Amino acid sequence: MKKLKKAIVMDAVQLRRTIVRIAHEILERNKGVEGLILVGIRKRGVPLAERIAKAIEKVEGSSVPVGALDITLYRDDVQMIASSPVVGKTEINVDITEKTIVLVDDVLFTGRTVRAALDELVDFGRPKAIQLAVMVDRGHREYPIRADFVGKNVPTAANETVEVLLSEIDGEDQVVLSDVIRDEEGKKAGPAAPPRKKKTAKRCEPRSGKPAAAARKKKAAARTKSRKK
Repeated sequence: MKKLKKAIVMDAVQLRRTIVRIAHEILERNKGVEGLILVGIRKRGVPLAERIAKAIEKVEGSSVPVGALDITLYRDDVQMIASSPVVGKTEINVDITEKTIVLVDDVLFTGRTVRAALDELVDFGRPKAIQLAVMVDRGHREYPIRADFVGKNVPTAANETVEVLLSEIDGEDQVVLSDVIRDEEGKKAGPAAPPRKKKTAKRCEPRSGKPAAAARKKKAAARTKSRKK
């Protein structure tokens, strides 16, 4: 499978401004940072959660705990992705019971990743509330899940994908829309077959090598002669 980049949805400046906006929306909805915990879903949800936490701290002057969640073993397709899946580290070093958790992820698509994150999160305690913040909502939901805080809604086709690139992981900050090209579609077609030559009917020549017209005259003369006998 190949990805063909077609558009930059957000550049580094837009990404930074969006993170600040989401931080303000979280503060406004929760009336401050009391009892608030940010939990990023690995991989790119973690640096996004850390950036949002820094933006909140600049506004409020108070730090917000940030945790990391690896949902690999909670996926409903874990047996399909690999015989020995690579499991990242889950780090939630505070008690989440009766706290407000803001789950942070880069792209909201089918909702299956968030569903797995919810299953894992409740194994750590019973939160007061769980909210969801995503940088991009691209639609195509398969679970009844909706984000509370959205950086940008990007309607996509089935053959498109959205990637949030972050400097902590990718070395640059931008959101990219790409076309997905399947392997069978991406194979180059072989050389075109040469055009078939048009077959033309060949006039049969008599074995003697004489022209056909002379042969016909000879046959006609022979028939006339036989009738006279």
